[in-house]
Amino acid sequence: MASDLRIINWQADKMTPTLNFQGLSELKPSEARHHYLPYSQTVPRKPADAPKPGEWGRINTLVITSRASSEAQTYNDLYDPEGAAPNNEMLLWVFKDYLVISQLGKQLGGKIYPSVWDQP
Repeated sequence: MASDLRIINWQADKMTPTLNFQGLSELKPSEARHHYLPYSQTVPRKPADAPKPGEWGRINTLVITSRASSEAQTYNDLYDPEGAAPNNEMLLWVFKDYLVISQLGKQLGGKIYPSVWDQP
């Protein structure tokens, strides 16, 4: 089964995600003047498949670059959290120093911290 993964920028600076070695579009910062409607982008989600560049697959690598953090943040070995429905959109919230995954109004697991901190 397949659905979408929505990557949401929930920090005060622009950021650019790279998912499975494919750079994605830069996301503007999310600010109160936007009525807390965060900037986001959607990529295909196929949690049972080997990952393709720019798609969420079985095991994923995500790199976040932004001015909010002086270093690129690399998240290795990202899986769908336990209890995630494979046919529903999943939300990946990007904060300054960690990620959170949710679905259908509930958080799936705890905060996810970077595996590696890279120098830009």
